[in-house]
Amino acid sequence: MPDMIVRLLPASALRPVCLLLGGATGLVLVAVALVPAAPHRRPGRPVVEVERPTPVATPSTTPTAPGWHDDARDAAAVTYYRSAVPEVAGHVREVIWTAPILRVYTDLPGTDANSPAALALCQTGAAYLQVRGRAPVVFVHARERDGYPVLANKMDANDSCRLGRVP
Repeated sequence: MPDMIVRLLPASALRPVCLLLGGATGLVLVAVALVPAAPHRRPGRPVVEVERPTPVATPSTTPTAPGWHDDARDAAAVTYYRSAVPEVAGHVREVIWTAPILRVYTDLPGTDANSPAALALCQTGAAYLQVRGRAPVVFVHARERDGYPVLANKMDANDSCRLGRVP
């Protein structure tokens, strides 16, 4: 059986391993086994191990949303809301990026789906994204105690922010 193992693996991939066993009679048994030294690699294909550089954080003077980072808060969007629509900006509690979606969390009740305030927040969020050259994908959410239901959303440039069917 050991001959079969040696024939399957090239000699360069084997290394000896010694096992020492002691018994009650004081005899020591030494066994030599051949085990693979490394995983088998096909010849002719070099293995290149590259050390990746550590990213260096650079301080930013303007707060902007990272492109595709989950749960990234966007303080610049909150500032944009306050300057663009001050009459409804007071409802904004937090603006967060989840993948390509700008999520606007408000203090509006869950029954305010398609309300003027929710639609204004959605349209303002879409304008904020378009100014920055991003796809206008915005979700406006109700308050926490109502379970954060979506009050208005915009899925693309042709969408009106109105929900099609409101429960």
